[in-house]
Amino acid sequence: MQLTKEQRTFIVEKYFQAKSFQQVIQSFQEHFTERQFPTKMTVWRNVTRYRTEGTSLDFNKGRSGRKITGRSEKNVRIVQGVVTENPRIFARKSGLDVSKSTFNRLITLDLKWHPYNMHVRNKLLDDDLPRQLNFAQWFCKQMFGLWTTLWLAMRPLFI
Repeated sequence: MQLTKEQRTFIVEKYFQAKSFQQVIQSFQEHFTERQFPTKMTVWRNVTRYRTEGTSLDFNKGRSGRKITGRSEKNVRIVQGVVTENPRIFARKSGLDVSKSTFNRLITLDLKWHPYNMHVRNKLLDDDLPRQLNFAQWFCKQMFGLWTTLWLAMRPLFI
């Protein structure tokens, strides 16, 4: 369990007073009876963090995890320029020094562009209109016949 702000401050203050890890741990046990005492390594890390950063608070948010190097602003601008110039470019054939997955992440996450495949359908011609109209009329007749059959079949239930 993480130490609270008060507990971290207590550790650092006691260390600078006593200059001894054992005395800090003993004072911690006496002051915070409900909590398990920190190890020597925990005391050392808190004191070191205070010396290097000026605080012993836990600043892991934003610092932990793998660093995002491929998605830098420079790479975003380069990929945006390449894709704007040629929208049909593939990640592997882009000639950039980024991997396929990084290229696709830059496009979808940073630029908010989403690739799609264009599906070309048959072009509608002038003689297609009568065939479409004929199909629509046939479909309506089929549906009317279906509804009539259903209505007649269910009619005795309503009487």
